[in-house]
Amino acid sequence: MEKIYVADTNVLLEFPEILNEQPVVLLSHVIRELEKHKLSHNNELAFKARQATRYIEDNQDTVTFDTNDYNVQDDRLDGNYVDNKIIQACIDNGYGLITNDLLLKIKSRGYGIELLDVEQEEKDDYKGLHELFLTSSQEDQELLAEIYEIPQLNKFDLVKNQYLFIWNKEKPTHNEDGEQNGYELIDSFKYDGFQLIKLKYRPVGGKFLGSKVKPINKKQEMLFDLLQNEEIKIKACFGKYGVGKDYVMITHALDMIDAGKFDKIIWARNNVELADVPTLGILPGDKFEKLVEFAMPLADHVGGVEGLTMLIREGKIEIQHLGSLRGRDIKNSIIYVTECQNNTAEHVKLLIGRVGKESELWLNGDIKQVDKDVYKRNSGIRALHKLKGHRLYGQVTLDKTERSETAELAELI
Repeated sequence: MEKIYVADTNVLLEFPEILNEQPVVLLSHVIRELEKHKLSHNNELAFKARQATRYIEDNQDTVTFDTNDYNVQDDRLDGNYVDNKIIQACIDNGYGLITNDLLLKIKSRGYGIELLDVEQEEKDDYKGLHELFLTSSQEDQELLAEIYEIPQLNKFDLVKNQYLFIWNKEKPTHNEDGEQNGYELIDSFKYDGFQLIKLKYRPVGGKFLGSKVKPINKKQEMLFDLLQNEEIKIKACFGKYGVGKDYVMITHALDMIDAGKFDKIIWARNNVELADVPTLGILPGDKFEKLVEFAMPLADHVGGVEGLTMLIREGKIEIQHLGSLRGRDIKNSIIYVTECQNNTAEHVKLLIGRVGKESELWLNGDIKQVDKDVYKRNSGIRALHKLKGHRLYGQVTLDKTERSETAELAELI
């Protein structure tokens, strides 16, 4: 039987993404602590508690709620202390424990409780961004001045092509319902391997697009900067539905084809049916008719199937089944892979191996929308994290839904 782990409060505050990684048990003691922290006068703590609560809501299908109130049996332990109640729950049920609290780890080992090393999990969850939250305190202002005065001083152990966003913790931002959804941005940088440089980008647009397209939010600026960097050859964008992954990437790809920077886009999506949706069976028709159903995100941006057909005839777009790419040497093209969460590490290796001279590999996906268990066990997205810090690899992670106000309602279900 697979080991079941309890997540403690600190892990949920500092690393709520653990809920995306595997099933966990949440104790009523932990839920009550999060609710208390949401009302804290410490803005950062309250924000983290609200963020953790949202992750819990988004991952209810993989979370088990244990509503028992545990009474600590060992007289040597303070029965009112939540950490000791967590230990008791683990003893009573044979749970393992996920924690980054050193003292709790030490006590848990003393009771023979199996621990999951969240620090290792965190290393594997590279997002391409380090976020810094500053106040008007003298210490924080001195740190900010140091960042500007000595950009070569890598105080945060950034890797090459990683972004740094600095937020003003004293100026929270709010949504239309008055709920805090972040902070005002002070500045944004990218680490080039030697120093911090200002994040920069240009709007894009051409005959395919009509008007110019600009980033809708601050984090989308990272994606514009990444896609426009000619030195980076493998470009990855991850994030939930509606954050603009395909919109921004397809917009850039079409603009670059229009400008003659590349000959064509090779659309190479793994044709995986949506989880829990019955298959349509073997589709009739030729290769195009079989694959076009999986290329509709591209068709949506080129005038539908007719526009897509026209661009295919002109040789500017090529739709390929993933299995047809083995052995190819693809030159002067953008190899475009969407829904990358439905690819294994071996698939990603295959795709990288197809990148010929003057070509680039662009990938996007959402690790929360995996449609088959095999991609959870053998994740192409996690395999890409091994490339972090390489001069040819860049990655960004977006988190704000921009598709529409209606699309945001999906987060409430």
